[in-house]
Amino acid sequence: MSEQKDNTVNKNDVVEIVAVQPLSEAPVSEIAEVVPGSVVAEARQPDADLHLQRAIECMLFVSTEPLNVNQLADALQVEPEKVEDALSALERRLDATSGLQLMRIAGGYQLCTRPEYADYCSAILQPARKKLSKAALETLAIIAYRQPCTQPEIEAVRGVSVDGVIKTLLDRCLIKEAGRKQAPGRPILYATTPEFLQYFGLNDLSELPDIDAFANDESKALQAKREALQQAERRRQEGGAQDCGEDASLDCDEEPKT
Repeated sequence: MSEQKDNTVNKNDVVEIVAVQPLSEAPVSEIAEVVPGSVVAEARQPDADLHLQRAIECMLFVSTEPLNVNQLADALQVEPEKVEDALSALERRLDATSGLQLMRIAGGYQLCTRPEYADYCSAILQPARKKLSKAALETLAIIAYRQPCTQPEIEAVRGVSVDGVIKTLLDRCLIKEAGRKQAPGRPILYATTPEFLQYFGLNDLSELPDIDAFANDESKALQAKREALQQAERRRQEGGAQDCGEDASLDCDEEPKT
């Protein structure tokens, strides 16, 4: 009867190591083979959903303008609900792993870099457009908050002529003609455009800062400064009066010279 070979390795035996692989780098399936009772469960995204998500990502990447849900759905020939689900999944993935972000701009979606990486991007990019002048920004602000409004109404607020500024804003497509006012002379009405929203990174006009809040804050700041000045003036006057009183008492204490 042949003897059965004992393959047991004792602690004092010399063993040749053929290959070593870190546990963290080993495939899950291989680890499961050597761990009794283990079960491998892998959650995978359906191929169709992943394909749609990646297709939308590519379309947003190559587009120079925001794309809305209907535009994407028409181009992909799918239901808008599927596009919205894919956009939500894409947004979560980008937030977790990417330097890009999905932003809602002018009623659509656009891929943008994150603000914390702006310095790196500006290091290799030249400004694509000239900055607006102070006069242009002031005029544009008046139109944005009072639209539609006429040139005379804008000039009444600014106190200067805005002929050249209006032309510049029209050339840059930040404002548009929005009809004519029912008034003598029928002046042209001006309003902002989708390019205005895109320029300032807004989804719609409701995201404009609350001008009333700014006005209240400025009014409160001015009132606080005025009160501080008044208090300083009262302290100065009280201090002067006290000094005069002390001087008078000193004069009274001195003996009259003969």
